[in-house]
Amino acid sequence: MGAYNWVSLRLLAPLVDTVRHTSTVASYDELQQSQWWPIERLQELQSRRLHALVRHCYEYVPFYRSYMRDAGLHPNQFMCAEDLRKLPVLTRSDVRRLASELRSTVVPGRRTLVGRTGGSTGEPLRFITTPYDLRSRGFARSLRAQGWCGYRLGDRSVLLVDRREWGSRWRRFAGSLSWKVQRTYRREVYDLSEIHLGEVCQFIESHHVPYLLGFPSALYLLALHVLSRGGLQQQIKGIIVGGEPLYHVQREAIRSAFGVVPLSKYSSNEVLDIASQCEQANGFHVAVEDVVIEVLDETGVPVPPDTTGRVVVTNLHNYAMPFVRYDLGDIGCLSRASCICGRGLPLLENLEGRRSDILLTPDGRKIPGIVLPWSFLAGLGVQQIQVCQPRVDVVEVRLVLDSSVGEQSSDSLVSLVRSRYATILGGLVSIEVRVVPAIAASPSGKRAVVMSDVTKEVGRHGRTPT
Repeated sequence: MGAYNWVSLRLLAPLVDTVRHTSTVASYDELQQSQWWPIERLQELQSRRLHALVRHCYEYVPFYRSYMRDAGLHPNQFMCAEDLRKLPVLTRSDVRRLASELRSTVVPGRRTLVGRTGGSTGEPLRFITTPYDLRSRGFARSLRAQGWCGYRLGDRSVLLVDRREWGSRWRRFAGSLSWKVQRTYRREVYDLSEIHLGEVCQFIESHHVPYLLGFPSALYLLALHVLSRGGLQQQIKGIIVGGEPLYHVQREAIRSAFGVVPLSKYSSNEVLDIASQCEQANGFHVAVEDVVIEVLDETGVPVPPDTTGRVVVTNLHNYAMPFVRYDLGDIGCLSRASCICGRGLPLLENLEGRRSDILLTPDGRKIPGIVLPWSFLAGLGVQQIQVCQPRVDVVEVRLVLDSSVGEQSSDSLVSLVRSRYATILGGLVSIEVRVVPAIAASPSGKRAVVMSDVTKEVGRHGRTPT
């Protein structure tokens, strides 16, 4: 650990915690130790936290209070993860419908944060969490996962992400302060033309950045650019990707361009980091100190280890709006195997999450589909969204609305989506927004959120069709 790493972790980060009224550093120190515990000790900790959460739900969350009392259930019947199957699975549409009943009656609004997500299946959602859940536990899990590729707080890194809407002036200040302490440089990925990718490479070289973070699709395009220019004049020590699946062709291109194997993490806006790959780059270590993962079949019954099914998560620290047995819309399986790294954290494998193609524009820009915003539609009656690109100059946006949305509101939503996407895609792309009754799922049950026939055509013929 270098001098600035120590100063960042032991002096500056605690100062940020004081300003934000959080305990990220203390949570990180705890997680650094618990990752090496045997699975039995980890499960004991998980069970204690689960019991406390269920008791809180029973006493203070209207939906769970009614459900448990009607079913004759008591918190003392929830002593381990297996007991969760006594409670119902919640989908994203359930959370939207039951939002007010899922909020705790004893966590005041001033101690909560409002979050929004587009979801892995394009279903916008507005939810509530707490600073402790998000910024203490969530950020600490993320920091631990980044450490598995060699990163230490204070190491320079480039983060290829979408635009972040910080909200209030105070939140923007706190976020900016945190990034400066970390020495993380955010680079937006709405324009990944060759010119912009060249600027990113120059920034990495001039600032001697050894770590890269971001969406797989964005880092894949950067890797292709690096290979085309003959390399990068800066050694990359570690790469962390997340937000969408990392495909084999992307992994190999990133490894070839930067000389390191990218490590993936599995996360969601509602829970943040759930599971991450360690330096062995095999399965995903589940952060069982903070979450419970179940894998269910189509009928909601837990499947045996090494069997693929729906991934359902319980967040053990969101007491404002508890996510208990929350169906993320993703597919995976819990492994019987243990990782040779020696960590006691169990492994999640065969993850199939949100798939998004890359959009191409007539002026040569490449836009990873995952950065297109739709969380701004949460609470406006939009149940699902899907973006398709049949031609390089045309993008179709399909909206599924709930029955409460009238004709006037529907027209307003269409205009809102068109204007938001026009600022990203530019004037050379015609944006066609349509309200549809449903969006078909793939055989796996997933719904691709962004699909581009143009990208597929380029992959087959090496040229952009007109």
